[in-house]
Amino acid sequence: MKILLLALILPVSALASDADTAWATIERLRQGPGQPTAEAPEEVVQRMRAHLAAQERALGEFITRYPDDPRRYEAEIEYAGILSTLGASLSDRLRVDKSLQRLAALERIKSLPSKVRADAAFQRITTTMQTVNLAAAARPGETARAKNTIVESAQNFAGNYPDDRRAARLLAEAATLLDDQPSRKRKVLEQAESLSRDNATKSRIKDDLTRLALLGQDMDLSFETLQGERWSLAEQRGRVTAVIFWAGWSPPSVAWLAEFAKLARSLPEGRVSVATVSLDKQIGNAGETMTKLGLSAWPTACSGAGWEDPLVRRLGINALPTAFVFDKEGRLRTLNARQGYESLIRQLVAEQK
Repeated sequence: MKILLLALILPVSALASDADTAWATIERLRQGPGQPTAEAPEEVVQRMRAHLAAQERALGEFITRYPDDPRRYEAEIEYAGILSTLGASLSDRLRVDKSLQRLAALERIKSLPSKVRADAAFQRITTTMQTVNLAAAARPGETARAKNTIVESAQNFAGNYPDDRRAARLLAEAATLLDDQPSRKRKVLEQAESLSRDNATKSRIKDDLTRLALLGQDMDLSFETLQGERWSLAEQRGRVTAVIFWAGWSPPSVAWLAEFAKLARSLPEGRVSVATVSLDKQIGNAGETMTKLGLSAWPTACSGAGWEDPLVRRLGINALPTAFVFDKEGRLRTLNARQGYESLIRQLVAEQK
């Protein structure tokens, strides 16, 4: 009898040992591909994709071989995240769809612990957020539907898991998709505000509501420029005005600024005014960047206070770049014109006062 019992126990122990070894591999892969060497950008991307593919294989094998392991659902959610990340990198919509389907299936298993279903829902919503542009590329017209799905999913998450600390952050992130629907944006932000627990999220929501209150308003906006003059929005009346917030330590904002400059050069002379506010801590860096971009003639403010600049705080700026666009009467017409700025500016230029 003792021999029989030992024979029954050994396979189970061996299986557990194998699962632990497989899980150790997953944990090693979580550390990333290591520090990049002086490789060409294309080689760095290929290396990253190869690492993601290794994670995909390791997690997939763990899920298949050890379906009863208590770590199985953690692996499922991580596997879905890797699938979507690799899919987005490869513009592979099938991988992304597979990820979303697996996560939705987990959410529907009522017997799972609430935390597992919440983790699956959170991953599904963030995956949808991260792949909105991929959806649009695959199916024109998908962007609006995807944005609506994200907002509704974030609200459902908050309703289903009101005590989850991620609910407020998820709502605040979803609200960034509603700049063209200010009343709906306010409702989502107010819902986020009622659920927020940490100071960082509360501060972000406060900033977002501050900017929202400015929409459609004219304001007293002026600052000292690096050129030693005082710039005032009031003095720009009769022209469409763009005020851009950026920083040299934010490469995406510098790249956006350079791209925006191409449009600015094509606009009717004297019809559009542009000024910028740099959040650089080193004031000299702001001037150097504008000179390198060939934009040193643009009025630019830089106090060196970064995010704590009084103007930045008063206007609720919490993301870079942020592009405010004012009409000829000095009214703020968009919360952030990072996208669609060309059509908006040309529309405002054509408007009669």
